[in-house]
Amino acid sequence: MTNAPPSSFAFRWRKGLRALATYDFSPAFSARVRRLVCHPLGVLVLAGLVSLLCGLFLHAQGFVLLGGILAVVAFGVVWPWLSLRGLAGALAFDRARASEGEAVGVRLMLRNRLPLTAWGLAVRGGFGAEGEEPAAGIASAPRRRTVVCRWAFRPTHRGSYPVERPRLTTGFPFGLWENQRALATGGPLVVWPRTFPVGPIPPVSGARQVEGNVSRSQVGTSGDVLGVRPYRRGDSPRRIHWGQSARHDRLIVCELQSNSRPVIQLVLDADPRVHAGRGPNGSREWAVRIVASFAKGWLEDGARVGVAWGGCDIPPASGPAQLQTILDALAALPDDTPQPLAEVLACPRCRGFRDGLQVIVTTDRTHAHGGCGACAAEDQRWVVLRAGAFTDAVDVAACNHCPTPWLSVESADAVPALLKGGWREARHGS
Repeated sequence: MTNAPPSSFAFRWRKGLRALATYDFSPAFSARVRRLVCHPLGVLVLAGLVSLLCGLFLHAQGFVLLGGILAVVAFGVVWPWLSLRGLAGALAFDRARASEGEAVGVRLMLRNRLPLTAWGLAVRGGFGAEGEEPAAGIASAPRRRTVVCRWAFRPTHRGSYPVERPRLTTGFPFGLWENQRALATGGPLVVWPRTFPVGPIPPVSGARQVEGNVSRSQVGTSGDVLGVRPYRRGDSPRRIHWGQSARHDRLIVCELQSNSRPVIQLVLDADPRVHAGRGPNGSREWAVRIVASFAKGWLEDGARVGVAWGGCDIPPASGPAQLQTILDALAALPDDTPQPLAEVLACPRCRGFRDGLQVIVTTDRTHAHGGCGACAAEDQRWVVLRAGAFTDAVDVAACNHCPTPWLSVESADAVPALLKGGWREARHGS
């Protein structure tokens, strides 16, 4: 047998097959091919092509098989489309605000105007679910009836929900093609950052005096004497009641009245370039939760609290309305806030902050390059998160020349304990 000349069809065919076998396809193209081949509709299309070739070159019975395959494909594509034509739905949450991890009731009112029951329905999109998992499944929508479906949604990330318009989908009966229809939505659900209990307000030198706004029986660090109690480690020696101490043969200190309202400004370093990790477990989200916890706990204790970060400045105030304003702003914090912490601290509101305490929440990336020496300031407290604990990366610079910060967060698991009793006033109860 002689070899085929280079110009023959067989030679070109073999050359093309070898080139196809050795071609390095991109991962995206390979993934699309796998999805097409592994999908039921793709399998049926390939089977239809094979049956067509069999009918053309082998036997006419291949056309019968082709007709059956085309009938299945047509029924599997047309029926989902027809089922959704008569459906209309409206989705609503049972409340307007919640926190991360809290269960929120969702109500879907579904109306079917067709004389056919719709089966195998699902609600997709809008709830931040990972992958393509549906938010809820609905077995059926009876013909010419209105049904109300309820389920519990537990958000894992702050923000406004639904993040996109939810869709009602179905692929019944064969799952060959999933048709969808948009759902109407009521008011949005604002999800606040998760908060943790915090310790007492640190002493604020030069706290503003507010007459009549603090209970006369509230314990503080200034004002008249309310009573006495046993000494705790960390109490000031000036508060020791020497007469009572001599009588009881142990140290007794005076419990003082609180006649001032501290003013606190929480500064959040929201620059994504200094944070590590992504999603709810990243250092940026934990910094947001720390700021939210301080704001909630200290506002409930009677302080005046304000917050500031790149593009946002909420002046100090008190009361439930201020708490809602701060948590709403934190829930709406965008991902793209590239303003460095140095610029935030240099703004007029932060630079001109007086007679109060400034708490700065950042990571050791910023702390290493721009915060040296600031930890020792009397009117500032620094909360520094170790960025390397929130990611697998190892290229996180650390500062070995800075004073020890007020709170050093080494991991996400340590946050609740640190916020509850991580600084001196919280550890000793003074």
